[in-house]
Amino acid sequence: MSKADALGGSRTFDAVAQPMSSRAASFAAFSGQVGAPPDHQATVPSESPRISVEQLAPNPYNPRATLAAIEEMADSLAGKGIIQPLTVVTRDAFLAAHPDSAAGIATAAYVVVDGNRRLAGAKLAGLDDVPVHVDDSLAQDADTLLETALTAAVQHEDLEPLDEARALQRLVDVHGSQRAVARSLGKSSGWVTQRLALLNLTPELKQAVSEKAIPLDVARSVGQLPEQQQQSAAERALEQRAAKKRERTKSTEKPVSPRAGGLPSRTDAAVEKQPTPGMVSSVDELEALAQELRDRLTALQVEKLIKLLKA
Repeated sequence: MSKADALGGSRTFDAVAQPMSSRAASFAAFSGQVGAPPDHQATVPSESPRISVEQLAPNPYNPRATLAAIEEMADSLAGKGIIQPLTVVTRDAFLAAHPDSAAGIATAAYVVVDGNRRLAGAKLAGLDDVPVHVDDSLAQDADTLLETALTAAVQHEDLEPLDEARALQRLVDVHGSQRAVARSLGKSSGWVTQRLALLNLTPELKQAVSEKAIPLDVARSVGQLPEQQQQSAAERALEQRAAKKRERTKSTEKPVSPRAGGLPSRTDAAVEKQPTPGMVSSVDELEALAQELRDRLTALQVEKLIKLLKA
C-alpha cells in the first residue's frame, strides 16, 4: 500500500487526483458541483421541463440506503420550491440497463438518478410537479447508472458513510480496482481506500459509525487494522483526543480573581495570621514575659503596671 493510500484523502492528495470520467464530468457539470474551465462551462437551460411527481420513480439502486430529514426538505420545498432540477432517465433507458427491475419502478415514465430525496420531499410537501433534466446517456448500462448516482451523492456530500463505502465497493467490483474507481470519480486512490476501510470494521464499530458515536477519521484509521485490534485502537484514539481536549480547555481557562466574591486572597489570609512585630502569640511567651517583668520590677511596680494595663 502506498503512503497516499495509507493516509487517505487530504488536500494534498486530492489536489493530484485523476480527472473523473467524461460521463461523470458531464453529470457533475450539469449539477453545478464541479466547474468546467471558464471557456467551456456547460450552460444550464434557463427553463427545465416539469414532470408530474406521479410519473417519477426513485432509483431502486440508489446508493443512499435511507433518505434522511425528509420533513425538513418538504418544509424547504413548500416555501421555496425546487431550485435544482432532478436528473432523470426515461423508463425505457432504465429498463435497458436493468431489465429485471420493472416491478421496482411500477408504471413511472421516468426514474430519478439524482434527486431521490428531493422527490420524496416534493411528495410530502404536496407538490404536483417538479423540474427535471432528462439524460438517457446516464443509463448506458447498470454500471453507468451506479457511477452517476454515486457521483451525485459524493459531490452533494450528504451520503451516509457506510452507504458510500458500500457503493464504492460495488464500483470497485465493476471497474476492477480502487485506482480505476478513483479516476472515474475524480478522486485520489487514498480517498477511496480510506472510505472502503469502514467495511472492514467490526459490527460494533460499524454501529458506532451509524450512530455517529465515533469520529469518521478514527473509524477509517482503525478500519485498516485487523479486527482483533480495532476496539482497543479506537479506545486509545478516543482517549488521546479527550486528553488533548482537556489540555486545551485547561490552557484556555482564566485564573479566578483572588478577591472575587469578596473572599480574601490567600496572601491576605497569610498576612492576617502573621503576628505583628512584638506581639506575644503563645502561652509560653506570656509566661516568659511575666517572669522577666517579675525579675526586673518590684511588687509595687508590678501592681502599678497592672493598673495601667487595665486603664
